[in-house]
Amino acid sequence: MVNFWNSILGFLLIVLGVVFLINTVKTKKKIGKDTYGNIIGMCAGATLLIMAGLTLFLRELLKLW
Repeated sequence: MVNFWNSILGFLLIVLGVVFLINTVKTKKKIGKDTYGNIIGMCAGATLLIMAGLTLFLRELLKLW
């Protein structure tokens, strides 16, 4: 049986990760330099959000199959 809340949480994590990734790229273009590596950490965090969201969402979708 599909867990509705896991699929919704997965979808929201995917959307949130994409929004953070776009925001990070815009910030990188505006600032230019990345002296302390903060942009790399933000990109890693956004990528982890997307991967966690995909894991939750696809796990629930595969239950339908």
